[in-house]
Amino acid sequence: MSGASRTRTTKTQDTGGDIVGSRHTTTIPPARKPQRSRQADPSPQLRTDARRNLEQVLRAAREVFGELGYDAPMEEIARRAGVGVGTIYRRFTGKEALVQRIMITETNRLTVEAINALDEEPDAWSALARYLRRAVGSGAGRLFPALSGRVPVTEEMSSSRAELNEAVGVLVDRAKAGGLLRADVSDADISLMMSCLLPPSGLPHPQRLTIAGRYLEILLDGLHAGHSSPLPGKPFTQDELDSLFLS
Repeated sequence: MSGASRTRTTKTQDTGGDIVGSRHTTTIPPARKPQRSRQADPSPQLRTDARRNLEQVLRAAREVFGELGYDAPMEEIARRAGVGVGTIYRRFTGKEALVQRIMITETNRLTVEAINALDEEPDAWSALARYLRRAVGSGAGRLFPALSGRVPVTEEMSSSRAELNEAVGVLVDRAKAGGLLRADVSDADISLMMSCLLPPSGLPHPQRLTIAGRYLEILLDGLHAGHSSPLPGKPFTQDELDSLFLS
């Protein structure tokens, strides 16, 4: 991946804790990898059993919050993680701290996905499409809207988000520079697009992901008119739609 500089407005915290805008130029070097503090694994020094419990809690919390939103009970997270509620509270002071950790972990994971796509794919369009497919396939489009604005933004959350914005910005800039992405689409459009791919919550999780994948391929074809991708799964029928909203 070759270096790329972008002057952008990102969010930082002032001394009073409020989020304010600032402009800066950031360069993503060819072999850039996230720092260890930005990796998805938040606690590499935990002993094996504690580490396993933490991973189970984070995985379950991500799933539960994505399905039920911020008001999901901690007991449901503990049940799906196969641990007691006390285990969660020994690691996190409460729901707010748990949500903050999930937001940081997921943001860092998406940043890694974007950087790896830039490093490994043969062209800018393939890199952008791979990033979006993996982000949507992971359920990030449902998780972030469910949690955004519900907890105070920490400095680490702001920093990790700025890194993700920068990585996605480079994906978009390169696709535009190669004439592969329409010029009137911004990187903010690309990020927001994932949040629009939200099938009804009454469907089973695997079916929701399949439907989101179908809609993403339609959107990708609209973003890149010269590319036609086969859609995963079967078309959603009118009867299925009626059964969700009219029953």
